[in-house]
Amino acid sequence: MPRLSLPGPDEIRRFALIAGLTALAYALAGWLSFKLSTYTADVVAAIWLAAGIGAMASLRFGMAGVAGVLLGALAVNSMNLSLDMAFRFALGAAAGAWIMGTLPRYLPPFSATLDYVSSVAKFALVAAPLGSAVSALMGVLSLYVYSNLPAEMVLQGVWVWWLGDLLGVFLIAPVLLTASRWDLLPTNPAARLEGLILVLGMMMLTLAMMNYLEPLRPAEIVLFVMMPAVLWAALRFSVTGASLAIFLAALIVMGMAVVSYDGITSATPQREVFALQISMLTMALGGLFVSAALAERRYSEMRLDMLANHDPLTGLPNRSYFQDFLSHTLARAQREMSQVSLLFIDLDRFKHINDSQGHDVGDQVLRIVGNRLDEQLRADDFVARLGGDEFAVILNHPPASRAAARVARKLAQALAEPFKLGQRRYAIGASIGISVYPDDGLDANTLLRQADLAMYQAKQRRSGFEYFSDEMNTVAQQQLTLETGLRQALGKNELVLLYQPKVDLVSGRVMGLEALIRWLTRSGNIISPEQFIPVAEETGLIMPLGRWVVRAACEQWITWRDAGLNPPPVAINLSPRQFSDARLIDDIDTVLKETGMEPAYLQLEVTESAAMENPVRTFEMLDALRQRGLHVYIDDFGTGHSNLGQLKRMPIDALKIDKSFVADVLTDNDDAEIAIAIIRLSHALKLRVVAEGVETPGQVAFLRQNGCDEIQGYIVSKPLPPDKVSGLFSQTFTFV
Repeated sequence: MPRLSLPGPDEIRRFALIAGLTALAYALAGWLSFKLSTYTADVVAAIWLAAGIGAMASLRFGMAGVAGVLLGALAVNSMNLSLDMAFRFALGAAAGAWIMGTLPRYLPPFSATLDYVSSVAKFALVAAPLGSAVSALMGVLSLYVYSNLPAEMVLQGVWVWWLGDLLGVFLIAPVLLTASRWDLLPTNPAARLEGLILVLGMMMLTLAMMNYLEPLRPAEIVLFVMMPAVLWAALRFSVTGASLAIFLAALIVMGMAVVSYDGITSATPQREVFALQISMLTMALGGLFVSAALAERRYSEMRLDMLANHDPLTGLPNRSYFQDFLSHTLARAQREMSQVSLLFIDLDRFKHINDSQGHDVGDQVLRIVGNRLDEQLRADDFVARLGGDEFAVILNHPPASRAAARVARKLAQALAEPFKLGQRRYAIGASIGISVYPDDGLDANTLLRQADLAMYQAKQRRSGFEYFSDEMNTVAQQQLTLETGLRQALGKNELVLLYQPKVDLVSGRVMGLEALIRWLTRSGNIISPEQFIPVAEETGLIMPLGRWVVRAACEQWITWRDAGLNPPPVAINLSPRQFSDARLIDDIDTVLKETGMEPAYLQLEVTESAAMENPVRTFEMLDALRQRGLHVYIDDFGTGHSNLGQLKRMPIDALKIDKSFVADVLTDNDDAEIAIAIIRLSHALKLRVVAEGVETPGQVAFLRQNGCDEIQGYIVSKPLPPDKVSGLFSQTFTFV
């Protein structure tokens, strides 16, 4: 049986304190209203200020505020009525306050600070009229039932009570509800002087009308003096300013009524009372709606500015804002002959977390990183998110060049600290590159490029952070030259394919060929894939390069077939970027159709790490490829982070044992056990297994003894050009 949860002592004390303070404020406001505006039967006020206290308390404090209204109303009404009648009035006041505080919560979205038009409408046009109506009906009907109010005055009493409560709500509640937003009021001297002039103008115009207009109608003061002032405040000083102006206007009008008529009493003509009520309601509603509309517009402009200049995920300045800020900072540094340091930050291991755990976790990681960077920096430092997992920091306090190392070390330590998301702990790091103005560059683009180069150096060395040096530019220039040459090579037939056979250990026959790309320059130099493939990956050239390899391999296979050579299947390697390309399948379909290549004779080799980056998409890709009749091999198996559960379900045909395990299989027990385990695993999953990098008869004997299906390596053949490798198609290999 569930236990009843009882409030603790602190909650009880807080409830009592809120209720007590609300009761006191309600009673004082009610007493003042009775003194200034008792109009009907000595108990119905033309302006019931206490209703504003009740609405605010209910909205802000819930039932504690409603309880305070009940006590305050009981206290103030017991001065003029019997305890029984006062209690009925108090119940009506509490019910009305409860409606005004509760109903808006069921009409979301709602802002209690009334800075949206929809919020003002829900409060002022729905909740406040309904709550005031309940209070008015309960009060006036009680007076009528107990013969305190003649039947002919019931309608008037309801009307005066209802409008009086609405006035109290509109005059008092907004200024109290928006008190927490007083920070939005202008703080500059000119704006404060403008506000003072506005208040003095309201008072002086009121006095002038009192002295020179006879007979004086309070409603005219409201319409011709107070309303323009309130609208001006709404236009100039936000919702808080408008609420304050409405409150001050009410004080001035009620003060004028006291001076001129000794308050609003039953002696005041009914028409004048209603006119005053309607004019003040119009003033209050006009001010609230105008200020809310302008507040919405300002918020929209702020949101647009935020979207234009800030990263929506982390809240940090974005690349555009960063570049503008850096340009201005460099211009100031040039004038002042000072230094500026730029830190380029790239996260380590973020891609693995993002791919393995999903983008939601990745987004949370980026938010944490943004917060940590912001916490570690001083107020005059500037941090921005450039995009992806890249951030930048600008330091302009002297000495910027020496401070950069200290800041970089502090940031690297902060980002290296593990953090918890859900039930898991994650650890990332960061590589930071530093460039300094004017030593490393005189403009924003150059400085950013140099910091980027330094970051890559830090990542390669795993040093945490590095300063830019001229040597880095040399390396970058070499890479640029390599990139330019590679682009030209794609169009100048400087790329060739060599083929390395894969041999069945039982039959000794060639079972397949692996196509391996080489770059043969016009000068006769051979550039190895280890040099140009990383450049192709970084620059995106790997995509056209990969498409060239597929087409060239298929065309060569067709050439062999047409020559009657009975070629074995040919395998091509897919880079991680190729494998993640949505166009891959369409490109392969196009090549197969245009060349006439039979899909069963085309093998695709995907590295273990690339296959495991996004298992869901991998399964879809591999299944689509195998449905076309292609065969899929997992290359370099054992070097990645395999999930055996996912591997079991993966639509593949074979595993390739990485050569790093084969090289020492005869001398290293660990490598031998790994090789044996991969062979057994492959057969258990009904996959063929190929060993790479086989060079000695002893390795062949070990692999044959343990059931390996195929071998590939120099003991069979080194990679050969098409005309030479074709001579091996009909050869039977024996390994002694």
